[in-house]
Amino acid sequence: MTDLSMTDDDDLTAAELALGLAADPAAMARRAADPAFADRVTWWEDRFAGLTAPLGNEPSGELWQRIAARLPVNDNTGGLLRWKVISGGLAAVSAIALFMLAQRPQIELPPQPGAPAIASLSGEKGSALAISYDSSARRLTIAPVLLDPGKGDAELWVIPVGSKDAISLGVIDAHKPSSHQLNPAQARLVATGATFAISLEPTGGSPTGHTTGPIVASGKLVEI
Repeated sequence: MTDLSMTDDDDLTAAELALGLAADPAAMARRAADPAFADRVTWWEDRFAGLTAPLGNEPSGELWQRIAARLPVNDNTGGLLRWKVISGGLAAVSAIALFMLAQRPQIELPPQPGAPAIASLSGEKGSALAISYDSSARRLTIAPVLLDPGKGDAELWVIPVGSKDAISLGVIDAHKPSSHQLNPAQARLVATGATFAISLEPTGGSPTGHTTGPIVASGKLVEI
């Protein structure tokens, strides 16, 4: 349970320290001297530990090949491009951390079944997004970090575990965070290990029910 003396700013600093985004000597010194703050940093480290989980083997298929080619683990095109992808992924994780901080209750209870899972999406062109999913509420929170749909729209797809089929979850706002309520049928497709992908489509979304434009970002949903 969170120490009530911890402010939101304290919690944000702890999250940034856990992610390696804060190099403030004062914050690091506080972790060594303040047990409550140190516990909070450790709590955030445990939350983000799932982001380093292996991606596992990908099924074959043309769509999977397009997605796999854009996953950071398959990026071998050079140091500069790799750094852009890593930077985009860190920014996406930071964005979702801010959402979790903004939406958390004033007093936190111990973790309950249905706790949020997150996905950090990135692509070889530098596109990056963060997605948080609360299964108990069937709610997706999407935070675009770098996403340019051009003159069309960005569409979100999910590839369920064990499937090769990409199912549309609709057009998303490419410029600001948004929240989406899934219907029961959609929620059954979204589980830990599922893959999210973003494609660039004509205005209003794909007219065919399948991806028609390039896949610009993808990533797996992991537990936190």
